[in-house]
Amino acid sequence: MSGDFRKRELDPCFNLLVKAGVLHPVYHTDAHGIPLGAEMDLNKFKTLFLDIGIAQALLGLDLKEWFLNPQRAFINQGQMVESFVGQEILAYTYTFKKNAMYYWQKDTRTSQAEVDYVVQLQDKIIPIEVKSGKTGSLKSLREYLNSHPKTPYSLRFSSHNYSEYDDLKSYPLYAIAKGLAVDWFNKRGV
Repeated sequence: MSGDFRKRELDPCFNLLVKAGVLHPVYHTDAHGIPLGAEMDLNKFKTLFLDIGIAQALLGLDLKEWFLNPQRAFINQGQMVESFVGQEILAYTYTFKKNAMYYWQKDTRTSQAEVDYVVQLQDKIIPIEVKSGKTGSLKSLREYLNSHPKTPYSLRFSSHNYSEYDDLKSYPLYAIAKGLAVDWFNKRGV
């Protein structure tokens, strides 16, 4: 079987997987204003799988090694951690309404940058960067903040402890709810 398929052949299958909740698309947006979907590009998206645990099982990952030594466990840990954060963001949205998810990307001849998620918290647009370890620069996030000067702050989820510096609020991966809670739960009246 060849991997040479056209979009028109795959679209019906993809749409069924989205309707079934197996996949969730994360669309590109320029994120210059609310609503985020106003500048969405339907042809540029990445996908989240239904569940990170099921994904790990399907990939045949040794979960014992993941718990004992997560830094060496597998090559795509960054993608897994990004998916985990995406699933958590979805978990804190209204369950009766499938909210669209967004990311930001700049792709020019001179520079490339991507912010993993961009969310609307009340009347604010907040960029979210995900890091699987304690190292890694925030170059893409800084690029976003420079091109979106009205952004009040940004969020980073990683294995770092809680910290706050200038316009960056960092939370450990186990505290995603806390990172979203202040604005998000106030919006929902919780």
